[in-house]
Amino acid sequence: MRLRHRGVRPHLALCLAVIILLGGCAVAHTRPQAAPRSPGSELVERMTFPPLDLTVPRVGREVERRVLPNGLVLYLASDPSLPVLKAYALFRAGSLYEEPSRPGVAQFTAAQLRSGGTEGMSSAALNEELEVLGISVEAGVAPETISVSMSALAKDADRALDLLADMLRRPAFDTVPLETYRGRVIEDLRRVAENPSRLMMREFSRVMYTEAHPLGRPLTPAQAAAIRREDLLAHFRRLLRPDNMFLAVVGDFSVEELAAKIQARLADWSAVGPLDLPTPPAVVPRVDRTVYLVPRDLTQANVVVGHFGIRRSNPDRYAIQILDMILGGSGFSSRIVERVRTEEGLAYSVSSSFPTTTRDIGLFRVTLQTKTANVPRAVGVILEEMARIRESPVTAAELAGAKDAIINSFVFRFTSRFSVVTQLLALEFDGYPLDYLDTLLDRYRAVTREDVQRVARRYLRPDDATVLVVGGTARLESALAALGPVNRLPVPAAE
Repeated sequence: MRLRHRGVRPHLALCLAVIILLGGCAVAHTRPQAAPRSPGSELVERMTFPPLDLTVPRVGREVERRVLPNGLVLYLASDPSLPVLKAYALFRAGSLYEEPSRPGVAQFTAAQLRSGGTEGMSSAALNEELEVLGISVEAGVAPETISVSMSALAKDADRALDLLADMLRRPAFDTVPLETYRGRVIEDLRRVAENPSRLMMREFSRVMYTEAHPLGRPLTPAQAAAIRREDLLAHFRRLLRPDNMFLAVVGDFSVEELAAKIQARLADWSAVGPLDLPTPPAVVPRVDRTVYLVPRDLTQANVVVGHFGIRRSNPDRYAIQILDMILGGSGFSSRIVERVRTEEGLAYSVSSSFPTTTRDIGLFRVTLQTKTANVPRAVGVILEEMARIRESPVTAAELAGAKDAIINSFVFRFTSRFSVVTQLLALEFDGYPLDYLDTLLDRYRAVTREDVQRVARRYLRPDDATVLVVGGTARLESALAALGPVNRLPVPAAE
């Protein structure tokens, strides 16, 4: 792996200091004139640097890929820079693959892989040994995946891998830690209504995806209370198996040593019967303009404006990511932030997000917090900016700035050998070719102003955006009715 900038100007530090001093000298401006830039912004735009010279790590070069006879896909790399061993396991076993009658089982299974002990070791004994040896084991769940990561000192590698293999192959799902976790989950779900931003995002997913899709069916306290140990065992046996497993291992060992350590512990793990991986239901996008109000007694309103977006297989994803950076995803320099926050003073916090990495169709959204009285105007400004970026090409400076932000941030994806290996593993997991990273930056560089306008016209739909507001909505209904039918959503009572 080789990352370097060539020919960087020697007075860069001085230039940055001048930028900081001048950054606050912004000049007020009004529409429809082009927004004048502050002296600091103009200075930044005039600065030029050589292109980033990046050698992307690749399978077969810095990283070795193997497939064990039992179907386990293994990524290996040696890293002598630190005396540690790290492992990362990934299963296609997230909430999208739950039995419809058992929502929440993926979340509980992931948590209890770590906390529920193993057939040969109680949860208390396992926790004590991990603590004594300083071994970190964490499990996580996402709509598509269950993941388990481990970090240990190289001198404890053998015992750490023993414990990890035991957790992955023979989890006990002890009832005591299960009940403790259940109590925490139920209490957390009951408190969702106390967190306006979290409530907003939950209800937005609910109304967009609807009950027809797992993403539109958030877990309830009653459903969490109904999950049993037998449900976790069934989910584990069905989906957490070697032929549904991707494993990355990096450490202060040779690749052959790492391979031998893994084979000794996982090569004899055999799956029972063929993998029964269910096909998640497809997302069926709705295209309409609707307003949803969630009444809460709050001094400020939490607002989301959005619509259905794309899936990760969409070839326009690179232009869409640049579009999002310009529109509202790049902080103070983006259009929505500059208009809503800086010019109009309608909100302190506002941003857009257009996901491009989801398995199925994700949700484009703009979120903000503002005074209740400002909601109609703020929503109107957001829709205006969505329409404006569709109507005319972005400026050359906006395009260059968005490209630079994406391309230059690329180096931070390869800060360690472990991050390299896990990213390469994730590419295969998501269905990308092994050499995908080799041409990724060129795909961003190839995006033109016309491409940005084309995807804005195709994928941004201000006339069909859904608006959801959490807050003191009594005075908003008539003002927002001009945007579309207004629906009041009751907050589900704690069960």
